[in-house]
Amino acid sequence: MADYGSRIASLKAEQARLAQRLSELAAQRREEIGRLGVLETEDTVFTGLFLELKAAIASCSARLAQWRDAGLRFRSGKSERQRGTNAPQHPQGAGPDRDA
Repeated sequence: MADYGSRIASLKAEQARLAQRLSELAAQRREEIGRLGVLETEDTVFTGLFLELKAAIASCSARLAQWRDAGLRFRSGKSERQRGTNAPQHPQGAGPDRDA
């Protein structure tokens, strides 16, 4: 019976640790989105953006790979370092082949 009690205590501790980690990851996500400076954008713009994203996912658009790459660069911090070097500059962060 003691093993059962210790196992429950261990599982509760793990559950608490995972809940804390989930909270930390959510805070990190909010901070990253905040760095983009788009939180004040109208809800209708976000709706249109997500509809475009949904269509791109459904059609397996090549844009997904471009967006994924841009997201990985942003999250790793490389995009900020590259802007100071030879990275091409485009208005609003758009690439030359922008088809949105």
